[in-house]
Amino acid sequence: MKSHLDIVRECDQFQTGRNSSHLYRFLVSRYDRPFGYLLENTVRTFTWPEFWEINDEEKTVKLLGRSLEERNVRMRITLTSEREKGSFRLLRGWTGEEFAVYGPNKELVVSIEKTAAPLFGITTYGVQLLAYREDADGMRIWIARRAKTKRTFPGMLDSTVGGSMPTGETPFQCLIRESAEEALLPEDLVRANAKACGTVNYVCVTDERGGGELGLICPEVQFTYEMVLPKDVIPTPGDGEAETIELFSIEEVQAALRGGEFTPANGCIIIDFFIRHGIITFENERDYIEIASRIHRCLEFPTA
Repeated sequence: MKSHLDIVRECDQFQTGRNSSHLYRFLVSRYDRPFGYLLENTVRTFTWPEFWEINDEEKTVKLLGRSLEERNVRMRITLTSEREKGSFRLLRGWTGEEFAVYGPNKELVVSIEKTAAPLFGITTYGVQLLAYREDADGMRIWIARRAKTKRTFPGMLDSTVGGSMPTGETPFQCLIRESAEEALLPEDLVRANAKACGTVNYVCVTDERGGGELGLICPEVQFTYEMVLPKDVIPTPGDGEAETIELFSIEEVQAALRGGEFTPANGCIIIDFFIRHGIITFENERDYIEIASRIHRCLEFPTA
């Protein structure tokens, strides 16, 4: 059975500085700071067009381009070519949805196809909602089970609603869209009742459950929300992302956590919720400080 710290360690796996010397840094012209990490094997697999600079001595991969539009076009050309060649398993799941890469002043630097983001090790963003209700016998949380057809973590447990935040969308806009798509929750209900609770931040490393290349570095920021639902509102799977959405008692959620039934990221989302609601405390969790710190870690690269 897994401890809470085991769950956090399974998600937050990469410690900056301790194991990054072998990685290539993703750079963009006119910026000094890196925006992500690439594995050496990833660098060798790409066929880099002339608008990239590869420096093996400094271990850097730099995208050249004077404007945002030029950089976006060049990134799409590069990734489309690799997709057509079948260079990477991840690109087989091409979505056409893009993730934003932000600069030190919160400006948009370049956008990258969603499935290619782990190849460059950029920071990605998502939203997670835990909806619950207060019954006579205590709190019960609406927990989704991922469809078995999902490319990543099929059949595992999730928060009520969750999804990635593409370029041009704010966290709350993303929450509204995902709530309608995944759980058929009306926009006016979510707008009136969803409460922003901060972020959960970590750096994971891809494994066989991610449906692509292994060992890729993935910094992630999850904007967290919670919402009390009345008894007559029942979240219903809407777009095929979830197989079921069911009410779990706190004891049932705890048992599922210990049994490793949640995705690593959503295990951390549940732990954050439990800390916020006083279910996990310093008095009942020996690793409380490390857990609380690691799920809210500062990330190395510029963020939104």
